[in-house]
Amino acid sequence: MKCNCNESCIEKKEELLSDIDNLYKPCLKCHTKKFKKAIPLKRQIKLSKLDANLYKCDNCRKRHIDIVMAHVLKILIENKQISESASLRQLGTPLITPAIYLESLPYLSEKSLVIITTSCDKETAGTIIEKVPEIKAILRGNIENTVGILNENVETNTYELLSGCDIRCDIQNTDKGPIIIYKNQSKIHIEYPKKESQKIIQLKGVLEKYENPTVIDAMCGPGTLGIYALLSNAKKVLFNDIYGESLDALKTNLTVNNMNPESYEIRNENILNLADVLENHYDIALIDAFPDVDTSGYIKSLENVCDEVVII
Repeated sequence: MKCNCNESCIEKKEELLSDIDNLYKPCLKCHTKKFKKAIPLKRQIKLSKLDANLYKCDNCRKRHIDIVMAHVLKILIENKQISESASLRQLGTPLITPAIYLESLPYLSEKSLVIITTSCDKETAGTIIEKVPEIKAILRGNIENTVGILNENVETNTYELLSGCDIRCDIQNTDKGPIIIYKNQSKIHIEYPKKESQKIIQLKGVLEKYENPTVIDAMCGPGTLGIYALLSNAKKVLFNDIYGESLDALKTNLTVNNMNPESYEIRNENILNLADVLENHYDIALIDAFPDVDTSGYIKSLENVCDEVVII
């Protein structure tokens, strides 16, 4: 996975985590101005006042996410990309990076927010990147449509990167420590870090039944579950995904999370054909499919090479 902005968007794990607990917290001098999400922005502030310095803290240089989103919305309105009476709720989906579980709305530094919207063209996106320092990328797409390959019978769906760099990072805390997951957000599905990941909790229960299991992460995506298995007690993990972009992100994440290359293998196979190309038998197979995908065929196929098939 390569960064297209020639900056250090992929950091080492130790560097990334060094000050993560304070990254989105305000300092004592930060402005506390916020906006109501459902009320038209123009009824809450004079749009001409919104610029890169409005409500920016002189001390830590952060701005509340509401102010950043309002600044973006102002530019969309000025460029006739969205209604003059639009509210923040109509702008799109904001994704912080690096993303951590938060109990309150964040205060943002430069290049810490990716926005997915249906209301922007390339020229306007370029203006946003130029004028709103907290924005890292603008993507055009509908978040109701799953990004990636839903199953082996459908075409790939992606968002369009309009401007900026869409490499994002999610940090999922686990009982084995934080797992760092980098991705090109225009090409990989959205997952939000949770206080406690139910997928991780389920996987932990499965792994605890074995001493040092061998595991197939059959629809691995960028690698969260398989990496957790390696951090736990798995002797070996076979990572597999039909989607090449997921495997590109996976390779980066295996390196960033300091995984031993001798402890894993990577395959790019249709899950229905995976059993035909494997020589070894495995203890566990994990299937983490998208919602509403029929997994019955996957289960039947993997039962030929695994003792236990688990739907995550």
